[in-house]
Amino acid sequence: MRYKTPLANQIRPQSLDEIVGQKELLAEGMPLRKIIEQKVSIPLILWGPPGTGKTTLARIIAKNYQYPLAEFNASIDNKAKLTEYLKVYQNQTFILLIDEIHRMTKTLQDFLLPYLEDGHIMLIGATTENPVMSLVPAVRSRCQIFEFKALTDEDILTVLKKAAKENYQLKNCQIEDEALEMLAAIADGDLRVGLNLLETIHAINPEKISKEDVIVYSKQQNFSYDKNATKHYDYLAAYSDSMAGSDTDAALYYLAVLLKNGDLPSVVRRLREIPYTYVGLANPEMVTQIVIAANQAEEVGMPKSKYPLMFATMLMCLSPKSGAFDEIWERLDEDTDHPSQHPMPRGLRDQHYKHSEEITGGGLIKSPFEEKYQIAKQNYMPKGLEGKRYYYPKDNKNERKFAEKYLKLHHYIYGEDYKN
Repeated sequence: MRYKTPLANQIRPQSLDEIVGQKELLAEGMPLRKIIEQKVSIPLILWGPPGTGKTTLARIIAKNYQYPLAEFNASIDNKAKLTEYLKVYQNQTFILLIDEIHRMTKTLQDFLLPYLEDGHIMLIGATTENPVMSLVPAVRSRCQIFEFKALTDEDILTVLKKAAKENYQLKNCQIEDEALEMLAAIADGDLRVGLNLLETIHAINPEKISKEDVIVYSKQQNFSYDKNATKHYDYLAAYSDSMAGSDTDAALYYLAVLLKNGDLPSVVRRLREIPYTYVGLANPEMVTQIVIAANQAEEVGMPKSKYPLMFATMLMCLSPKSGAFDEIWERLDEDTDHPSQHPMPRGLRDQHYKHSEEITGGGLIKSPFEEKYQIAKQNYMPKGLEGKRYYYPKDNKNERKFAEKYLKLHHYIYGEDYKN
């Protein structure tokens, strides 16, 4: 018995001009199109939602470059398959299309490195996850990364109409325009979903497909997001940003979406991290309460964990915000790129090894516990940064208190009068 070729494969584009969407990447004059047209042999990572043309483009590239194409699925294939490809194409460059490259083990990614560097393999990786989070830095740094966007309803509708007109089975079926429009909307940016739905609904309604047929069938389907894909990170980002923006209702909504899709671990991780980032010194006590609630949620698990998580989410939204730590880090980041340019005071160096005082001057510093107020008036900052400030308090009740203490200490240490 012969296998039936899926509709999505039957109408797969064969050239750049046939691909719908991705105009920012593939329109005339765009960088990725130039790379392909000029046959620049560089590793590529194509990342974005499923059904947006990543695998299709990889096959078109192989056709244009006239290189052999070897396909590898990181979910099911292993090192033996890669080794076999290297034997088959041992004397020529070949394109290695790795689908779901985010699932590839670190060991296998490291295995590829020498072949990427010597040009034996032209890698094209397709992934639904941000490569910054899913690929090892050594592989990522050798690749050019291009982000694919979800297709618009209009993009998907264009392909559905083409399929309805050109496919030998579909063109004999009466398909309402409203049915195709609804399928395009239901696909939610994933062309493969739209085509698979059209093919399935046609199989059970071979003579006519109406809007009502689509409605009846789609009600039985669950089109929730894949928590291993990019949309998962979108919901996590929306959850975090809503808390940062103090929108309680929006944050609770995204919390519910994440929990209903089984992602308690990501929610707990966020609530352990972001209180320090967004609230911080503006409300230290509330930071502690939020982290305790997150830990409790992890302890009890679903469904009961939704209560401490709603509690923590609402505290995040209702608390005054600071954001001072991000700004402090930006200032620190600039000054710590080359610490050797800013030697520390000799007296701060380690004094716990033999002859430290003679070798480095370690220990030659005033003890703060022997000075007035237990604070020594002396420079602690590296050379060139003496007296520099990194913390500039935000205007909220708690930080105004911190600011008063912080400024008194700073002024006292660096030569100004200390006041109680």
